[in-house]
Amino acid sequence: MKIFPWGKLQCQPDGSIATHSLIDHMTDVAAVMHHLLSLPAIQRALHQAAGRPLTGVDRARLAVLAFLHDIGKANTGFQGRYWRDAKQRPPGWASPCGHGPQGWGLFVDALNGLPWPRRIIAGLPLEAMDGWGDACLNLLHASISHHGRPVQSEGSEPLWRPVQHAGEVIYDPAQAVHAMGQAIQAQYPQAFDSSAPELPDSSAFAHLFAGLVQLADWLGSDTRPGFFPYTQPEEIRSKTVLAIAQHALTAIGLVVGDTATRQQSTHADFAQAFGVPTPRPMQAAMADDGLGSVVVLEAETGSGKTEAALWRFLHLWRAGRVDGLYFALPTRVAATQLYERVQKFVQRTWKNTLPVVVRALPGYAAADGQGYEALPGFQVLWHDEPQDEEAERRWAAESPKRYLAAPIAVGTVDQALLGALQLKHAHLRHAMLARSLLVIDEVHASDAYMTRLTEHLLRAHVACGGQALLLSATLGAVARTRYLSIGARGQPTPPTLAQAQALAYPAISHRGAGGPQLQAVEGNPRQKTVHWETLDCIDEPDRIAALAVEAAARGARVLVVRNTVPAAIATLQAVEALATAQEVDCLFRMNGVSTLHHSRFSRQDRPLLDAEVQAQIGKERSPRPGGAGLVVVGTQTLEQSLDIDADLLITDLCPMDVLLQRLGRLHRHAREQRPGGCEQARAWVLTPAGHDLTPLLQRQRHGLGPMRLKAQPMGGVYLDLRALEATRRLIDAAPTRGIPAENRALVELATHGEALDAIARDRGEAWVRFGKEVDGLRNATGTMANLHALAFDRPFGDLFPKEQGGIGSRLGAADRLVTFAEPLPEGPFGPRVEQLALRHHLAPHNLGADAQPEDVQSLAGSEGPGFTFRLGDMRYRYSRFGIERLPSH
Repeated sequence: MKIFPWGKLQCQPDGSIATHSLIDHMTDVAAVMHHLLSLPAIQRALHQAAGRPLTGVDRARLAVLAFLHDIGKANTGFQGRYWRDAKQRPPGWASPCGHGPQGWGLFVDALNGLPWPRRIIAGLPLEAMDGWGDACLNLLHASISHHGRPVQSEGSEPLWRPVQHAGEVIYDPAQAVHAMGQAIQAQYPQAFDSSAPELPDSSAFAHLFAGLVQLADWLGSDTRPGFFPYTQPEEIRSKTVLAIAQHALTAIGLVVGDTATRQQSTHADFAQAFGVPTPRPMQAAMADDGLGSVVVLEAETGSGKTEAALWRFLHLWRAGRVDGLYFALPTRVAATQLYERVQKFVQRTWKNTLPVVVRALPGYAAADGQGYEALPGFQVLWHDEPQDEEAERRWAAESPKRYLAAPIAVGTVDQALLGALQLKHAHLRHAMLARSLLVIDEVHASDAYMTRLTEHLLRAHVACGGQALLLSATLGAVARTRYLSIGARGQPTPPTLAQAQALAYPAISHRGAGGPQLQAVEGNPRQKTVHWETLDCIDEPDRIAALAVEAAARGARVLVVRNTVPAAIATLQAVEALATAQEVDCLFRMNGVSTLHHSRFSRQDRPLLDAEVQAQIGKERSPRPGGAGLVVVGTQTLEQSLDIDADLLITDLCPMDVLLQRLGRLHRHAREQRPGGCEQARAWVLTPAGHDLTPLLQRQRHGLGPMRLKAQPMGGVYLDLRALEATRRLIDAAPTRGIPAENRALVELATHGEALDAIARDRGEAWVRFGKEVDGLRNATGTMANLHALAFDRPFGDLFPKEQGGIGSRLGAADRLVTFAEPLPEGPFGPRVEQLALRHHLAPHNLGADAQPEDVQSLAGSEGPGFTFRLGDMRYRYSRFGIERLPSH
């Protein structure tokens, strides 16, 4: 009795076990890899990383190395896993174990001179492979590490001993490896051409290859109809696998036609794509072939940057310079908003077969506008129950690790940043992103950790021939200089404050042949004069409510933006009390319930709130009964992605770049008539008593200044009081400002290092010390980002710490997701609540990554619409105010 090694197995409904030959599975993965290497976008990325074009011999050799990814499965411990019940396992088989470290251990121990692994790998054509160059072993390590992170060597000679039964050898790992050696020589004879040059010996090349192997293994393990089912009797897999690989890669959207096909399948008309007569000059400029690989587009809110980004993607895609798009947004809500717009763009632009558009949001993913439910065994059930061919297109949407393999995906910036961190499956994300135009929306320089990670991501992306477009309403000169230096040698010298102020705005910046270039463009031709004034009542919700209700009584749509949720709730309560007393019907309601807008609402309610805000205070707002206006109260969520057109803005003090975002919601659209007192764009900016920020040096209030917690680094919402003081002074310095004409100067005068240092010196020694503390913290968080980042210029095996718990795309503790059991509790606005995101500082200390239904205890006695529940030792209420933690008792 001879036993042949299995690579995959599956329990059947009748209790039997189906197996897929190990050799055949390795053949599947190698075929996917070989076909991947023929795709122009992948070839371009590898060419850039290698410093030379790949030859046919290179591709065959890389397919061989991908074939060997599962060599470790030949060990008897892994093969013994066939018998899941230890009592049924025959004698002679090693205890169940894995295969990655065990496979790599074969080669490490052989290099270290141990005799036993030489017997196992003697069946491989090692002498010929030695001629592939020094890179071969490192690339093999990358291949064997296909489960998402570099494996460490675990050599164990007993795992590789033959298994005997009744005096006969029934399984010998060395024979299995010998069969592998025969298969690779038969399937890829070109790989063993001794006259060919050595494989590229570049760290960036090895990292890229690692990601491609992870993709090839994942796809080559997919047994859905039409992909890689288990080998049928009499089937010779090597003869059928090429057609299977071709079909699978085409089905998921990785195989894209040549430029002629692309141009024939799409419209090249801006009006067709976006439903407007002509592009603005800023948008038309995105089709310039002279733009570099990293482009920065700065233009005011509402100027059409999204359309400009999509137009650039279409231009690059039709020219064959990219195969995909990843549109990265700062928040999940912003991504959800944009997803529908991108779908409409695709529907208008593609003539027949549309590329799939993925909403790349874990727990809220979608493709073609459809969601799904996760099933056991990595399967999914799409809500629209598509046919097999239709479901295949959505392959990338079925797992967050695969999002970036989608032809077009919209998600948060985190998904892209995860490809630049020392985290599992980072290489897969990195390799798939290399095919695409990466668009990062709302880039800013206020977060040192994410800014440094973004720079690192862009360096790796550009090094693989990727294209990137960064969008910003206003980007400081220092950050822009660093972004435009990507791909260049040496440290860039940022412009002085005077030079930065003089730069054009709106503008397109990129790195051309002669270095960084900035050219003025026209964005939204409509200019507005903003009348602004500081009001020192940030601690007085009653005074804030009086301003808002008075304007609303005249018919104004008033937007009140507070920096923190408690302040927003207190303001809404003051507005409700005053509106009731004065009999002014100006409350923002959702399904008849008075409420506000912030991030602490359920995933079911938040999109409804977004839509209702836009309906009541957006561009196409309808008249309100009785002629009264409206007061919408919320937090920073109101300044991002929502198309809001307020008659009056009341906002807490915030950094100038953020304030300009909020001002973009004021008089956003042209109207023939505004309510009395709101004919001009007017904003009240709320400050502490006496307009004095000095008390905030030691204690944060309303999101302004530092939070100082024991044994933790200084943190805060808007930490740098120097930037806040600079913003306050700029408001007081002139009662009106031209927007966007003065945007550039305003941002530089409130963010440039020279301006911040001058503020600190003017305010005294305590401010100077504080400035040094903030700068030191910024440098420290930048250093932390460098430590967490995946070093693509270092050898593959040197990476990844043993503990990855502190590594993330954003610095700080992560939020927790609370999932409720059936029957779902009814939320304050009617729809039942499936999940709530619980901010980390509100979550119980003993809560793990997420809270499952069994962790949640429903409680009686909620006041008004909504419900209360217990989680761990904490009590919570979910009501029209969002989720709140209740006092313990």
